[in-house]
Amino acid sequence: MMTPLKYFTLSLFWLVFSTSFVFAKEVVLPLTLDHSLLTSLLRQHSFANDDQSAAVVGRPGDCTYIRLSKPQFSSAEKLLRLELRLDIKVSVPLGETCLLPVEWHGYLELLQQPILDSKTFELSFKTVDSNLFTLSRKPAIIAGFLWKFAKPKVSKHLDQVRLDLAPPVAELRSFLTSLLPDEVQQEPQAMLDSLRGGKVDIGKDAVTIELLAEVKEVFVPEDDEVDVELTPQEREQLIQLWDTWDAFLVRLLTTMATDSLRPEDRQILIDVLLDTRYAFTAALEEQGLEKDFVRVQFVWAWRQLAPVFRRQLYSQPSEKNFGYLAFFTAANALSVFDQLGPTFGIEISQQGLLRLARMLAGKDTTLPYGPQLDQKLRELLQLPPIDEEVEPLDNIKEIDAPDEEPEADPFVRISDFFFKPVYGAELPDIAEILRWKAPGEDVDEYVARVRAVLIESSDKVFSRGEIPDEFEERFHELILAMAWQESCFRQFVTKNKKLTYLLSYNQTSVGLMQINERVWRGMYDRNRLRWDIRYNALAGCEIAELYLRKYALNHSVWKKNDNSNLLSQVVYAMYNGGPTQYKKFLDRERAARLYQSDKLFLEKLQWVKDKKWQQINDCLIGS
Repeated sequence: MMTPLKYFTLSLFWLVFSTSFVFAKEVVLPLTLDHSLLTSLLRQHSFANDDQSAAVVGRPGDCTYIRLSKPQFSSAEKLLRLELRLDIKVSVPLGETCLLPVEWHGYLELLQQPILDSKTFELSFKTVDSNLFTLSRKPAIIAGFLWKFAKPKVSKHLDQVRLDLAPPVAELRSFLTSLLPDEVQQEPQAMLDSLRGGKVDIGKDAVTIELLAEVKEVFVPEDDEVDVELTPQEREQLIQLWDTWDAFLVRLLTTMATDSLRPEDRQILIDVLLDTRYAFTAALEEQGLEKDFVRVQFVWAWRQLAPVFRRQLYSQPSEKNFGYLAFFTAANALSVFDQLGPTFGIEISQQGLLRLARMLAGKDTTLPYGPQLDQKLRELLQLPPIDEEVEPLDNIKEIDAPDEEPEADPFVRISDFFFKPVYGAELPDIAEILRWKAPGEDVDEYVARVRAVLIESSDKVFSRGEIPDEFEERFHELILAMAWQESCFRQFVTKNKKLTYLLSYNQTSVGLMQINERVWRGMYDRNRLRWDIRYNALAGCEIAELYLRKYALNHSVWKKNDNSNLLSQVVYAMYNGGPTQYKKFLDRERAARLYQSDKLFLEKLQWVKDKKWQQINDCLIGS
C-alpha cells in the first residue's frame, strides 16, 4: 500500500518533470568597439576641436604649450596602440617675446590595456609603454628636459580619458525586455540587474567587451513541440509585424546607402532587401508563415548587413555613434539568442523594432508602412530619379467600361475625385485608360499598340547604357515574352462592366508587367502602376534590366554561353522569385525539372522570336 508521503513525492516528481523547465543561464553578449568607432568616440570625448586637437598646456602661439591631436587606435597584438600627433614648445616669456624657444613636433605612440569597470561600464586605458617618432615616423630622440617637462602632463591628460558605455548598455537592457518571453518577463528586473561587464578582448580590428547576463532558459518537452497553425488574427498580426520590419529594414538600408558605399556593399544591401521581400510574398502565397518568421529574417539579414554597417557608419565621427553602438549591440544580442536555440523563446516585436529605430535615429521615430515613393530606395538600386510623388487614390478601384472607346468628354463615367488637379499631370485621363481595354475580337491592332509601348519602354531603359550593346535584341525579346507570360498584354480587365487594373490571383502583382507591389514598395508609385500602362511597362523593364545587369551578366559564364533563351529564362525566374532564383533555376534546368511557369515562358519567348503574334488570341480574346 502506498503511503501518503510516497504518493506526495511521486506526484511532485510527475508535476516537475511533465511540464516545462526554467533554468537560469549565463549568456555572453558582445559589445564590439571597432577601432574606427573607438577612435571616433575618443575624438568626441577628448579631442573635440575642429582639428581634432586637445590643448594639454597653453595653446599654439603661447611661449609654452603642449598639444595632442589626430588620435588613432589600432591593434598591437594583445594591446591597443594609440597614435597621436604631439607638438611641444618650451620658452621663457619676456613681454611679448619668447626667449630661447625649444620645439619638437612628431608622433607619440602609446601601448595601452583597456580596462572596464564591470558595474559602471566605464572604459579606461592603462598605458603600458610609449614611443616617440619623427614626423616621418622614424624613432625619435627628444631633448631630455623637454620630454621630462611634457611626459607627466601628457600622461595625466590621457589617464583622465574615460568612455562611458552605460548609455548603450541601458539601451540594450531596454531592448532585451521587449524580446524575452512571458516566463522571463515575470521577473525582468532580475535579468537586468544581472547584466554586468566581463572580460575585454583586443582583436585585429576591434575591442570586444563581454556583457554577461543571467537569463531564464525555458525548455519545452519534445511532445509539446508541435507546429500550431496560426489563427486568422495571429496571421494578421504577423503581417503587420512584417510590415514594420520591412519599414525598419528600409530605414537601415537607406541610412547606409551613402555616396561612399562600395559597389560590393551596395549589392549586399540590394540582395537583402529583395530576398526578404520575395521570401515574405512567397510565404504568404504558400501559407508558409510561421510565428518566428520575422525573427528568422531579422537574424539572417543582420548577419549579411553587420559588416557593411561597421564600414559605413563607423567611418566618420558622428554624434550618433553611441546610438549606433547601442543598435549594433542589440542586433548582435538577438543573433546570440538565436544561436543558442529556440529554448529562450525570443521574439521580435513591433515595440522592439521601434526601439532599434530610435537607437539608429538618435530620437523617437515611427516606422510607417505605406506605398509612398522613396527616392533613397531608388538611389540604392541605382534607378534614375522619379517624377514628383503622387498621393495614392485608394478610393478608386474601377471605372465604367463602355463597349467602345469614348470620343466625348474624358471626364465622363469616372468619379470627380479621380481627377483632382493634383493628379492631372501624373495619371492618364479616362480616354487614355479606355484605349487599353482589351478587345473581345480583332486583337491585332491592340497587340501592335501594346508591343509599341513595350519596345518604347525597353528602348528607354536600354539606352541608359548599362547593358552591352550585343544584348539589345535579346532584351527586347525578353520584355515582350515577359509581358505575354505575365498578363497576356493586358493592363486592365473588365468585371461586371467595370474596368479595373489586372491583379494577380494572390492580390500582390498588378498590370501589364505584373509588378509585385510588396516587393517593389517605395520604388514605384502604386497608383500609376495600376492605372498607367506606360509607367507599368517602364517599371517592368527597369526590374528586368536590374536582374540582367546586376545578377545574370555578373557571371562570366554568359560571356561564353550563346544560349540566349537560357539567359532570358534565368532573368525571368528572378523577376518572379527574386535573386535566389538565379541558382535555383539553373539547378532545375540541369536536372530537367523546370517549373510549369519556366516552360510556359520559354514557349512565349520562342513565339516572340518567331513573331507568332496570332498565338496571343488564345489568352486575349474573351478576357
